[in-house]
Amino acid sequence: MSHVIKEATCQQALAALGDRDSVVIDVRCQEEYALYGQIAGAHLIPWKLIRDDALVDNQHFHRELKNAVSNCKGMGGFKLYFICGSGNRSCDAAECALDMLGDDGYEVYNVVGGIDEWVCNGLPTSPAALSA
Repeated sequence: MSHVIKEATCQQALAALGDRDSVVIDVRCQEEYALYGQIAGAHLIPWKLIRDDALVDNQHFHRELKNAVSNCKGMGGFKLYFICGSGNRSCDAAECALDMLGDDGYEVYNVVGGIDEWVCNGLPTSPAALSA
């Protein structure tokens, strides 16, 4: 079976938040998350981290992703939605997820336009509650 990353709109990702067969994964860095707010119900798993004013890989991404989907493994038809600031990093994270999860019945989506599109469409965010 050939796996491809599918595209989803922000509205589809919002609807997925209420679907028990879906997980929305926010791959923005914590600084963006704090600045633009959180999507309630999404899992924050940064794809990149800011260290000394540079973006670096999050070495814990794989482990955190596995934890986020661990209860879903083997359910069949399970959907993963990845969102970032504009849709670029989330596409990279979605590709990583496909490589990591293999053929386990997952459908992987990249949310087109990211949080920029989410906010432009007036979809809900709330202040991020992150510890320092």
